[in-house]
Amino acid sequence: MATRWRLCVCSLGILLLVPCSLSEEFSLAGSLHPVVEVVGQDVVLPCQLSPQAGLPSMDVQWRKAGPGFILVHEYMHEGTQDLPGEGYQTRTELFLQDFSSGNVSLKLKRVQVADTGTYHCFVRNPQWTLEATTELQVAAVAPVFIDVLGPRGQGIGLACRSAGWFPKPELQWVGKNWQNLAMEIVTNMTQNVENLYSVVSHVTVTEGEDNGDISCIVQNGLLETERQSAIHLSGDVFPHVSPWLAAFWVLFTLVLIAAGACAYAGYTAKQKASQKKRSKEESLLNLANEKKTREAECQELHETLDAERKAFESERQELRKTIASKEKKIKELEEERQELRKTIASQKKGWFG
Repeated sequence: MATRWRLCVCSLGILLLVPCSLSEEFSLAGSLHPVVEVVGQDVVLPCQLSPQAGLPSMDVQWRKAGPGFILVHEYMHEGTQDLPGEGYQTRTELFLQDFSSGNVSLKLKRVQVADTGTYHCFVRNPQWTLEATTELQVAAVAPVFIDVLGPRGQGIGLACRSAGWFPKPELQWVGKNWQNLAMEIVTNMTQNVENLYSVVSHVTVTEGEDNGDISCIVQNGLLETERQSAIHLSGDVFPHVSPWLAAFWVLFTLVLIAAGACAYAGYTAKQKASQKKRSKEESLLNLANEKKTREAECQELHETLDAERKAFESERQELRKTIASKEKKIKELEEERQELRKTIASQKKGWFG
């Protein structure tokens, strides 16, 4: 009985150790160093399963690290599903014919700046899951052009422009005589919707004994490569002023100053006259407005007096009517008193008669 129990325990231990031993038999490796590729090219992100012989059926999934994980490509052995992730249609491919040799690398086509990042390769079967990572760095270079902008003071203005760089490039001007490059070099960089950089730099070159070639160099630090453009400036291209022409321009400037002074004096006198006229017109207008205001006040006062006079006249008529009515009533009372006296007198006469 004890022997059977020991056999059961050993068998259980062996079953528990089988997955571990199977997973220890295989290993998965990505790239130890970042993979660098140029925009628009195809790149292979390596992922190798070892050993190469006797591989079991497995599922493969590639994901990109980001806010969470972004599915790039997935292969399911059951049902033989081999599909790219959303946003990667027509751009991803696995080497299915090389699965037997452990090659589960991902081919990413037409690389974009947005593809930069860390990619995770997952390989799993019912017994184990393995993971490896590969970092992708994307770079871009573009041609460089120099434009001649024309005279700038005593020198010649140059512009260096280039569009389609990644990551952010570095720009520098190089000339045989550094002192002939103006100290103020203005450089601007912008990014488009595809995150590619455009650079424009302006510089003014003054005339020297031998200007020679002046170059604009744009460098990509990731690829350790550069693009440049050069231009040769001879003394003939710089602005030259003859003494007679200088004297003419001085005289012309003095004439312009004198004409400007005369025009300013005339303008000032005209402004003063106009201001005086405007002030007089404003005074007359104020007087007219004041006269209208006074007339309106007088008219309002007359109307008020007429209204008060009519009211007084009406009150006087009412008072006269009241007095007449009271006089009439007094007269009637006087007549009644006379009648009463007569009546009393008549009664007295009848009593004493």
